[in-house]
Amino acid sequence: MARAIRHILIAGWGACLLSSCVSIDKQDVLDPLQVPQSWSALSQSEAADVPTVSADWVGELNNDRITALVAEAIAHNNDLNAAAANVRNAREQARIARAGILPTISGTIGGQRTRAPGGGRVDDAGRPTFGGYSNAIDLGLNLNWEADLWGRLTDQTRAAYLDAKAADIDYAASQLSIAGATVQSFYAVTEAMLQRQLSERDVQTGEANLRIIERRYARGISRSLDVRLARSSLASSRATLLTRQQAELEAIRRLEVLLGRYPAAELLADNNLPRLPAIIDGEGKLIGLGTPEGLLFRRPDILADEQQLKAAGLRVAAARKAFLPSLSLRGFAQESGTGIEDLLDIDEVFAQLVASLVQPLFQGGRLMAQAGQQKALMEASLYTYAQTVLLAYEEVENAIAAERLLTAQAEAQRIAFEEAAAAEELTNRQYVQGTTDIFNLINAQQRRINAESQFIAASRGQLTNRINLYLALGTPFQVPGPEEPEEDAVQLSSHRPLSVSKGDI
Repeated sequence: MARAIRHILIAGWGACLLSSCVSIDKQDVLDPLQVPQSWSALSQSEAADVPTVSADWVGELNNDRITALVAEAIAHNNDLNAAAANVRNAREQARIARAGILPTISGTIGGQRTRAPGGGRVDDAGRPTFGGYSNAIDLGLNLNWEADLWGRLTDQTRAAYLDAKAADIDYAASQLSIAGATVQSFYAVTEAMLQRQLSERDVQTGEANLRIIERRYARGISRSLDVRLARSSLASSRATLLTRQQAELEAIRRLEVLLGRYPAAELLADNNLPRLPAIIDGEGKLIGLGTPEGLLFRRPDILADEQQLKAAGLRVAAARKAFLPSLSLRGFAQESGTGIEDLLDIDEVFAQLVASLVQPLFQGGRLMAQAGQQKALMEASLYTYAQTVLLAYEEVENAIAAERLLTAQAEAQRIAFEEAAAAEELTNRQYVQGTTDIFNLINAQQRRINAESQFIAASRGQLTNRINLYLALGTPFQVPGPEEPEEDAVQLSSHRPLSVSKGDI
């Protein structure tokens, strides 16, 4: 039996010592991807000299109002505040894990008061008498400590600190996401306002047309069919106006909720959508795109998954070290007396110190299962990291490609709108001159309205994609903090992860 136990100890210790140091190289999953030196959505000439990523994409929008709204969202958005609370929770969890390395000490205190019997004596009434009262005070002190012989507790603590670091980076990612959502929502409000104003002008034009046609009909110049067509067109325009009024109110309320305000639909939009400079023009790049490799060191979700991957490796090491013997130290001190002076008498203190070395022998496969579980979780973290990297590359490549396509689309919509407006003006003159009918006039007006609406939507699509590109690149931004002037702006999206080193634990 003793020989079997010795073999178990030697086999268990040897296997664990040989595999206790778990290292994970993220490059193992990145090498098969064959990441290019530059973005594939760029041509060779465009990718020849890709500048670094902008340091402040909010500032590049050159809109003080947007900057103020982003700062308000960062300060008051409820989802972001919840993410900040999660960071604090992760940090406290790390401190809890760190406490496992230190000894635990607890104290007890108790008291007892007794009354001694009177030795059989009775009073004058024949009742038994009792002696005086005696007081006793007990004071105890307990100490428990597991020596971290193999570094198992240290691995668990370092893993917890890496979890806190990942939560901190996730908070930076939430800041970036909220900033992007705020800007995109503001552009959505502006577009909704422009679409609503367009519908109002369409209704006004329809009302003017109906008045003219009714007068012409009263003089026998127009037919009843013209009147009915004009009324039908006006009713459709009014229905579209109501739909766009609702869309505008909903867009405003959506933005107000992002800002942490009550959704009262009171926020006002800008008068027009800005036209941002193209990323690529004849002179080169106007905003930085960086390189695919640089994305790995900048994008928050990739950095957070990397920390989780490291933490998973440490937990595998800790699970394997659980096979090794553990050394525990338990101490107990107790002192009793009838007064405080007795408790302070060191000669009366009874203390004992017990050390125990425990080697797991048989636990029904629990330790093996836990080690296998942590290894599986580490592998899952590895593939999660690889998938996050792939999705990040996909988002950037799509946004770069869409930038060129959406620019061409917006230009085509602009030409379509200008030509439709010219056609409407020409048809209107022909109708006044009597060389065309109301049907052609209404069609020309609707084509112009639709073309302008699509041009507005295309312009907003360009802006939405530009913000998506900023987010996909993990571009940092700066906004003034609460009660800070513009010139003292702070970079809220910069990562301030919880640092961890051996000195911390």
